[in-house]
Amino acid sequence: MVVIAGMLLATLDCNSVRAEIRVQGQADDVLVEAHDASVADILAALGKRFALHYRGTPEVGGITATFKGPLRHVVARVLAGYNFVIEARGDGIEVIVLSATSPNAVPAPAFPPPTFPSRSNRRD
Repeated sequence: MVVIAGMLLATLDCNSVRAEIRVQGQADDVLVEAHDASVADILAALGKRFALHYRGTPEVGGITATFKGPLRHVVARVLAGYNFVIEARGDGIEVIVLSATSPNAVPAPAFPPPTFPSRSNRRD
């Protein structure tokens, strides 16, 4: 029984390593340092510091990177690999994460050009 309890404590201790995220600066010059963080963790940290709200469920975890620049560019770099929308609001920025991008390109559908009736009818 003591061995099992020890193994459980060791497992919990190994899983206690948490993401580290540091956000500094103003909205026009942000510095984000992330270590083993998910995209959602980084967006949440940005939301605590700035008027940033996000919707969607980005799933990538384990990001270790430094992002620097205006808030809008930092968010775009954090969301590299996702389809997303960034909308400026009066009180801040709204970010909508739509989906992860596909490795397969999907071409836009080709539509024939519109045809218009002729102004004059030809009679041969």
